[in-house]
Amino acid sequence: MEPKSPRDTLEEVLRSVQGEPLVILISGHPDPDAIGSAMAHQRICEFLGVPATIAHVLPLSHRENRALVKLLHVDMLQVTSRDDLARFKYLSLVDTHTHEPSIELPADLKLLSVVDHHRSPRPISAPFIEMRPDIGATCTLYTGYLQQGLAPLSSERREDIRVATALVFGIQTDTDDFSLATPTDFLAAAYAKAYCDTDLLARVGRRTMGASTMDILGRALEDLRVVRDFAFAGVGFVPAGDRDSIATAADFILRREDIDTVVVYGIVEDRIDGSLRTRSAAIDPANFLQTAFGKDRAGRPYGGGRADKGGFQIPLGMLAECEDTEALWRISQQVVRSAIAKVIPEIAK
Repeated sequence: MEPKSPRDTLEEVLRSVQGEPLVILISGHPDPDAIGSAMAHQRICEFLGVPATIAHVLPLSHRENRALVKLLHVDMLQVTSRDDLARFKYLSLVDTHTHEPSIELPADLKLLSVVDHHRSPRPISAPFIEMRPDIGATCTLYTGYLQQGLAPLSSERREDIRVATALVFGIQTDTDDFSLATPTDFLAAAYAKAYCDTDLLARVGRRTMGASTMDILGRALEDLRVVRDFAFAGVGFVPAGDRDSIATAADFILRREDIDTVVVYGIVEDRIDGSLRTRSAAIDPANFLQTAFGKDRAGRPYGGGRADKGGFQIPLGMLAECEDTEALWRISQQVVRSAIAKVIPEIAK
């Protein structure tokens, strides 16, 4: 007897909770891959008779992501406490293997499914799990489920056009405009593209840079330090709504011809928040960040990543109450520099 395919297993697991309220909780600041995957998961749930709600904790922090949600009329619940999740019985995670750490989940909220294209540093327990670090986007996995007949797309349904548009944009952005796409990503994008709204896709994907992002980029360039082919820069205090500008600065700096890996970081609310970008075959972002920053008391890594990019968040704890912002920034710089020196010893010199 042949083993069940992921598509068949996901259908079986979701059918087992028909009629029960489920929340699709996005971890971190919602990005196109997470949003597109959540929309597809919601579409599958509704097809199978499972009432599903898309939710997030951290705000939308990038202009493109806000445009995606606005233009596609994505209905998402912003969760501020575990009380907001009390009405749900089941939890699905998309584009992540851990729930958002800044909020405590209700004790009786059961993890039902995990779909991600990142590696997990520790075992995960759920009725359905598919993790594929060999592909470029979680949206690729969801497009595959749809293409294989689990809530197949139709050009007659406006809702399906919205989902298809989000899936294509999610694949496009998470593969850096397909430059990092695998054959599986291309095939998935080709299937979804046949149903998407191309005019809307062009509007969502129009790349612009706000004044605040340019300011943060300027701070990164001013603070930039280069050691061999590695670069790092601090950008000071960054509003939560501009958090993605840290990643944008890292992407920009990586264009410099003598740099293979870059880390850009800043203080966002009560934490040090940073992004890593690399084009070096010798650098594994997940290993780099876990070696540098370690884990919290619960064993969760402060940083993680995939083939070419990663991110980290270091809670400031009581230090966040410090009114001397200059002193707090100096301490944060020392924390990051000391951590990176574990991997790049020359940083400490």
